[in-house]
Amino acid sequence: MKVDFVILDEIQSTNSEALRRAKFVDKPTFILAKKQTNGRGRSARLWVDPVGNFSGTILIKLDDDLQKLALRSFVAAISVYDAIDEEIGSGHQLSLKWPNDILLNEKKICGILLETKKIDNAIALAIGIGINLMSVPRLEKLSHFTTEPGSIFNESGVEIDPVEFCKSIANHYLFRESQFQEKGFSKIREIWMKRAANVGEEIVARTPSIEYRGVFDSIDEKGQLVLTNNMEQMKIAAAEIFFSNG
Repeated sequence: MKVDFVILDEIQSTNSEALRRAKFVDKPTFILAKKQTNGRGRSARLWVDPVGNFSGTILIKLDDDLQKLALRSFVAAISVYDAIDEEIGSGHQLSLKWPNDILLNEKKICGILLETKKIDNAIALAIGIGINLMSVPRLEKLSHFTTEPGSIFNESGVEIDPVEFCKSIANHYLFRESQFQEKGFSKIREIWMKRAANVGEEIVARTPSIEYRGVFDSIDEKGQLVLTNNMEQMKIAAAEIFFSNG
């Protein structure tokens, strides 16, 4: 399977642009913006994107149900992890944070946001990927963060070209998507768990209405977070995660 690439100098949101183009594309498409002025993060937060960082969206059309579509956040996280790992080499602590963040030396360097749109008999899935390649957003510009942000350059000294990196992520995503299609979520879940941060440690999961505290046990077949507290298991579909210093 081939991927089309669209490289734009500046745009408000790569996810919005991907969904706008969805009706007219017939193969996976990767949209990359050299500068993104109005990106979105989880819970409709502003994604602050300094020049030199990575703002891109993988657009694919599928006929899966919404629950299966949502599992692509794990597929994407593993794919981006693979691409970063290739660039920075050993000697750095690269890990995944539920549900869709990537950490380098315990600092957040990447976030992933999924959005969908119904197109005829299929669903267009936009997988937005924001990566701090060169710099860290200024904290005063961030309305909220659960993990201290970092950048690949600051943490590893490695400079990455966004355009070439886009191609690497696409290749890794096609491989992991094929793996997901052939072997189901169980294989993706297994790989994700091996790379997950703070497994076996106490964490806090906060929703708008309740706070859960427990030992991070695993994720289940639906991608839900599984915590254990006093021998009781809790399954959480969506929450903000805080580690011991959160």
